[in-house]
Amino acid sequence: MTYGRRGALARLWHSSRERPVADWWVTALVVGLHFAWVRWAGSGDLLGRPGQDQRLSVYTTGATVVAIVGSFVTAAIAQYAQASGPRMRALRTTGRLAAQFRRNWVSILSATIIIAGVCLTATVLDVRPKDTWGVHWVVEAALVLGACRAYRLHWLFVTVITYTDRDVQDEPRPGGGGGRQAAGEIPGQGEPIM
Repeated sequence: MTYGRRGALARLWHSSRERPVADWWVTALVVGLHFAWVRWAGSGDLLGRPGQDQRLSVYTTGATVVAIVGSFVTAAIAQYAQASGPRMRALRTTGRLAAQFRRNWVSILSATIIIAGVCLTATVLDVRPKDTWGVHWVVEAALVLGACRAYRLHWLFVTVITYTDRDVQDEPRPGGGGGRQAAGEIPGQGEPIM
């Protein structure tokens, strides 16, 4: 029975990669449950309790971190676009997988813009010592969405790097050598790596 549940959870986890909209549902669930807990228990409001100065610091830090992640996204897209091996060509052109990758890239890039915009807008709207408008809840949702999209970015990076490395391994070496080298061998040296 445990194996069946674990398999079902693994399928659900992997199928969420095909659907970036799942991140919005996860965000709504996490923030909704947190909001309900704060209303029910009267404690645990992480962004609502601190003073205005601390909240503004969180908002600007969130916008800064998202901007940095945005630069990683552009680097990842550049690496994806430059890779030219057979596995990367298949990844870009195979129907369902190619569409899945494009959806994920676009969702990550658009999320960085949305999250940075929310954090910066919050610095303008949160003007009172106590956040009576609930701006901090919107920022919390943006940060949770950012965490979900960071997982997607990590998955895309790992996939692109893995496929690119495998394509490079299969390339013929100069001097007439075969494609793949023995495990642990330094290219061109013929000695195992210690």
